[in-house]
Amino acid sequence: MKDPERTSYLNKAKKFLSTPAGIALTLLCAAVFITGIVYLITTTKILYVGWNILHAPTMLLLNILPVLLALLLFFFLTRKIGFSCSLVGIVLIFFAVVDRVKVSMRQEPLLPTDLTLAKEVIAILKTFPVYQLVLIGVMLIVFAALPVCSFLKSKAIVLPPLPRILGLVLVLACGFGANHLWYANQTLYDSYPTVDNPYFQVNQYNTRGMIYSFLHQFNIMQVQAPEGYTAADIRTLEDTDWTPSVSTEKRPHIIMIMGEAFSDLSENAHLDFTGYRDPMKNWKEICAEEGTISGHIVVPNFGGGTSNTEYDVLTGCATRYLGSSLPSYSFIHSDFDGMPRQLQKLGYETLSIHPGYAWFYNRQNVYPDLGFAASYFLEDSFDLATQGYGGYVNETATMDKIIETLDTHIKETDTPLFSFTVTIQNHGPYEKKYGTLEQNFSSDIELNETQTDLLTQYFQGIGDADEQIGRLKEYAEGSDEPIVLVYFGDHLPGFSNGMEFFDLLDYPIDANGSPEEQLAVYETPYLIWQNESAKALENTKTVAEIGLPEDGLISSQFLGSAVLELFLSDYESPLQHENNQLRRELPVCAKNIYVDANGIYKTEISEEQQKTLQRLINWQYYKLFDEKNP
Repeated sequence: MKDPERTSYLNKAKKFLSTPAGIALTLLCAAVFITGIVYLITTTKILYVGWNILHAPTMLLLNILPVLLALLLFFFLTRKIGFSCSLVGIVLIFFAVVDRVKVSMRQEPLLPTDLTLAKEVIAILKTFPVYQLVLIGVMLIVFAALPVCSFLKSKAIVLPPLPRILGLVLVLACGFGANHLWYANQTLYDSYPTVDNPYFQVNQYNTRGMIYSFLHQFNIMQVQAPEGYTAADIRTLEDTDWTPSVSTEKRPHIIMIMGEAFSDLSENAHLDFTGYRDPMKNWKEICAEEGTISGHIVVPNFGGGTSNTEYDVLTGCATRYLGSSLPSYSFIHSDFDGMPRQLQKLGYETLSIHPGYAWFYNRQNVYPDLGFAASYFLEDSFDLATQGYGGYVNETATMDKIIETLDTHIKETDTPLFSFTVTIQNHGPYEKKYGTLEQNFSSDIELNETQTDLLTQYFQGIGDADEQIGRLKEYAEGSDEPIVLVYFGDHLPGFSNGMEFFDLLDYPIDANGSPEEQLAVYETPYLIWQNESAKALENTKTVAEIGLPEDGLISSQFLGSAVLELFLSDYESPLQHENNQLRRELPVCAKNIYVDANGIYKTEISEEQQKTLQRLINWQYYKLFDEKNP
């Protein structure tokens, strides 16, 4: 028999939950619960975060409020509490899981701009092992099924039309008001504490909450004009006749290559390649040659953001100072006077090669805007079925195209060539990327099977790239044409175990460490090499003449400008001139960390240096948004 007292209690509870107060309490509890789950998934140092929340409780409220408003919105739309809770909960938990995975692989949190990269994400997912795709598929099916089942099973609460309409209006008004007052407020966001380095975006999400941080990022996606900016000031700087006439003087062919996830992580005291092929054998030999310039560039991203490094190098502008989480290529919509177009004005033929899809980061439209007269993409120039390795077009096929286009150009015309290539073979993820491989290194640190295989797979890709670098050098050495080779990495690899390798193998890399360790998170190697014919040209400058630092450490936005100054001494646009002058004083400008010409790391710079840097920041905004709108 049923207990009458218990039945009566349940009936009273059900009756209360159908009242406005009961509905509000239910949704509030659901909002708190969902927010707590999101925190547990995304936050790695929950005790520290809890301590910070005690000192700044409004930070927690700013995470709960959007969840509550979303629950109320769907409740007023459907009148179903269960469905509203399951839908909002599933979506936010899914976002939290994606955030956790992205942080582990790229040390970057989930950003609103990731929602615009669906095609890129799908293309990358195709390279995942089958078992991972199955797990992802099952998870998505479960996530989709729960709200559907809840909608079908939930009973709608009786609610007259007028209260529903008023409720919807009130929720939307509160949402817009809260967004304007709090979520778009940069000063408020910056005032909250963070665990460890406050400038590291992952730490901001960890402490301030994924929900609050995500909404804040959504508000700052739009690039704002720098403080004190006026287009007229920059237009005055641009109003000079800097374009030289096309010269018959011999100029070098410039072959610039950006290697996917190319790094010198193999250079580690705990790793040994004795008895194996050194994955950077050719690289080291080239760097050791007299006249080779080598070092590291400080790029905008870790583990991804390839197009941002491209942008920095090719435009002489800095992604870091755009103030948007969108890829920097998102803001190029018309002719941009970057490195390719500037070289065109000097009589160069320009072409780009990328064995990936043309729509990746909208390169199909951005490359012509930058001044590339011809572009070769996967769709029209490569065959993934026959040239694929590890899910992408291999290094050999990519180098075939580089050498083929250079060789054809030399045979058919006397004009110099600027060729820019983005490789793709060694794109992550690296779990069994190249199938079953024999270990290609030894270590004095005990690594488990997964760790060993991740490094083996990664070094396989680095070795393949290195072989092709040697092949291109051999071609250039056998040519009577002056050829300059510029090679650099786009970012460090994002491993599925996050920063584990860097800690385990004692790399001096730490996003929360000293200024040197923080910059190392973003450092990739580069080299500039020239064959004997190029060395014989009279217009080539020396490293000392252009003021490169002894250790070769520079920001990525300075690399293209330095190459132009090295080999085209009669060329200097106003922007490139300003860029090169700042590089002489501050070879590294990484927003919160600087390195001066003496190799001293700083967090503050002089007033004059700040003025020069601000002028370049303003210049970038002008070229992206105001140059075509006089």
